[in-house]
Parts: sequence; C-alpha cells; structure tokens
Amino acid sequence: MAFSSFIDRLRGQGEIDPAAMPLDQPEDMVFGSEPLRIIISPLSGDLDNRAARHIHDRLTGRIGITVRVTERPLTAPGADNTQPVFLSMAVDLGRRWLMRENADLLIWGDAVTAAALNKDATPGRSWRLRFLSASTPVQPLGATLSALERIEVPAFFDAAVGDLIFGAALAAVNVESNEGLRARASLFGPTLKKVKHVAEGDSLGTVAECATVQACYAALLLLDGALSGDVLTLEKAVSVYRGALILGDDAFTPHEKAMLGAHMADAMSLIADATDHAKLADKTVEYYRTALSMVRKDIFADDYAALKTRLGLALHIMAEINKDTRYLDEAAEAFGQATSIWTITESPARWADIQNSLGGLLITMGKLTNQSGLFDKAVNVFIKIAEVMSRKRAPLVWATTLANIGAALKEKGEAVQSPDYLKQAVAAFDQAGQVFSELNLEGNARIVENQRAAVMQLLRART
Repeated sequence: MAFSSFIDRLRGQGEIDPAAMPLDQPEDMVFGSEPLRIIISPLSGDLDNRAARHIHDRLTGRIGITVRVTERPLTAPGADNTQPVFLSMAVDLGRRWLMRENADLLIWGDAVTAAALNKDATPGRSWRLRFLSASTPVQPLGATLSALERIEVPAFFDAAVGDLIFGAALAAVNVESNEGLRARASLFGPTLKKVKHVAEGDSLGTVAECATVQACYAALLLLDGALSGDVLTLEKAVSVYRGALILGDDAFTPHEKAMLGAHMADAMSLIADATDHAKLADKTVEYYRTALSMVRKDIFADDYAALKTRLGLALHIMAEINKDTRYLDEAAEAFGQATSIWTITESPARWADIQNSLGGLLITMGKLTNQSGLFDKAVNVFIKIAEVMSRKRAPLVWATTLANIGAALKEKGEAVQSPDYLKQAVAAFDQAGQVFSELNLEGNARIVENQRAAVMQLLRART
C-alpha cells in the first residue's frame, strides 16, 4: 500500500534511541538520563546575593539536576517586573541566557520588602520567584507553570518550601529530549508527595504567598493529571486553581489571572476529551477566549500563540462532541494565527505540534463528512512532520505524529474496507506507544493502546 514503505522507515527510526531501561526505582531512571540544568539569577534588590545562594543550597544535591548561580541579576534593581513590558523584556533576555548556557530552566525574581507589598506587618522580606524555560510549550503536558507567573515565598525558607520550589521548577521546565522527559517524570512523583503536605497544610504568610503557593500546587496537579490521564486529579487541579484565584484576587496581575484561567481550561479540556463532556468543553472554550482577551499579542507573543493553539484544540473537541464542522473552521483559523507567530524556520517544534493538530482536524472532518480522501491528506501532513521532527530530536512530537498517523490509517481502512490500512495503523500505534511508555506518559500510552486494540478487533472481525 501507499504508506507501507513509510511505516517500514519508522520501524528503522525506532533504533535511533535505546529502548527504555528496565528500571524499578526513580533514582535508576535519573541515572540513565542527562540531568536537568537549572541556573539561578541573583534576585533584584538583593545586594549581597544571599538569596540566590540560599535557593542554590536548597536545590543542589538533588539527584537528576545540576544547579548554578549566574554572576549578575537578570533585571535592573528598579525594574517593576509586575508590569508587562518589563516582564516581556526579562523573558526575552532570559531565553538568550538559557541558550547561551545550554540550560533547561532559569530561576529569577525580586527580593520584596514588606513596605513594597503595602503591608503593615513587622518588617521583613519575601522573595518573588519566576521560572523561565527555554521555550513556551503548546500542550499542557509540556509545562504547566508559565513565564508570566510567580511564586512568593518567605526569605530564607525552610526545606519544605524548598521542595515546593523544586516542584515549581519541574512544572515550569519544558523539555523535549528523551532524557529530559524521563528525568522530569522520575523526579516528579516523589516531589508531588512532599509538596502536598506543604500546600494542603495550614496557610501562613502574606496573601500573595498563600495564593501563589496554591497556584503552584494546582500546576503540579495539572501536570500529574496530564501525565497519568487521571480525571480525578485533573478535577482537583481545577478546584485548587479556582481557590487560588479567589484568594489572590487582589494579588495577581491581569496577565497572571489570564494564565491561571488558561491552566484551568487546560485541565477542563483534558477532562472533556476523556469524558465527552459537552458543557465542560464549551466552558473550556470560554476560558481560553477570556485569557486571550487579557494577554497582549504584541508583548507576550509566545503565550498568545500557545493560547490560540489550545483554543483550537478545545474547539476540535467541541466539534467531535457536537458533530459540527463549524467548530473545525474556527479551530483551523486559531491554528493559523498561532503558526503566523511560530513558523517552521523560527520555531520548528511548535510549528510541528500545531501541524499535528491541523492534521487531526482533517481526520475529524473526514469522519463527519464521509470524505475518505481527507484521511490521505492528513497522513501526508503527518509524514512531513515526522520527517522534520525525528524521534531523536523531538520524541514527544514524533510519537504524537505516529499516533495521529495510526488514527488516520484506521479511519481510512474502515472507510475503504481495507485490512492493509488497518495493519499499518497497528504498526504506527506500536511505535507511538513504545515512545510514550519510555517517556512515562501513561495517559498517552493508554490512549494509543486502546486505539490499537480497537483496530485489532476490526481486523479479527474481517478474518
């Protein structure tokens, strides 16, 4: 058949990366991976650099990461990083630092006095920390703490808060290599258990400290739910985000509120996709639209593009639930606006992820309109993606593409009554499932296995 040689090539590409190691302990997984590289910038306003050294000491020594303090602060002492323009400039400069240092994450921020927080409490300081990854992810399972958010903690915090900050780092880092994804996945579970005791205990500190801690905890729950596919965990993430927004109504800036609302939509989108919940899908679209109205495209272009992409994904879910192609037209428009920012030359991984979503629209359009030729067009889109983004270069994108190829071939096989297409779908699902399992993406692996089982049932029915 037309795609047999391509599937054969994919089998060969599977040998590029070693198979997942048969590891029983999280530490073993980390030892088989490159460590996550974290750099810490001296906090603005901390003249003797004691804050950065303290953060370094609380994070260093953990298995699976390396930590280093930079020589100078990311921003000038007088910069008000709650203002969009200053924050945008800091993000742009920080990403250049990450590229230069070949690092995965930058922790930076401000040392804030009680007076600056308009508090009448006893004199003291808190630290406003931000986490900057090398790139903005498209999917919520990429990272769940954006560059526009912060967490405020007491100065010279204890070990428990150190675990919380480490959890925030894991939720913020957007890694795309096999080693990075495995390392983060192996570190994440034990960290979440430690953070739970801090986040669900008695709340002490300023309103900003309590609200940002809750928002950080919600981000960890969202990441856990995205990785595992557990609906109850995702529902808990939504609940904690709501509580954080209520608590921090006066503490969060407009773009911070927008991103917290977008994360709620991320969780609800995953729930709607898993449960076919039409009302929840509609609410998800509403939340993304609200967030887009609050995040300025001219200042935060990456985050605007990510929101447009996620809006398109939510509209796609709406189309599948309601069997209405009009949602697909709006989704395609949203994806197009995102790719005008994330082009194939400047952001190939982001572009490939969005192309995967556009190919998915073609599959759904083919199913809703009974036009089997659209499945061929979808496969052609996916083939181009797989050739640009190899398994070694971007394993998550590659595996997602293989899963989508399997979905398109399954629909094509059913439409034209061809077992050959169905067999090729099984091969594609096998490849995708192997990579998802290697990356500890249990929810993705489960979905692919269910799809594969459905195809095998169709094949058995034809014999």
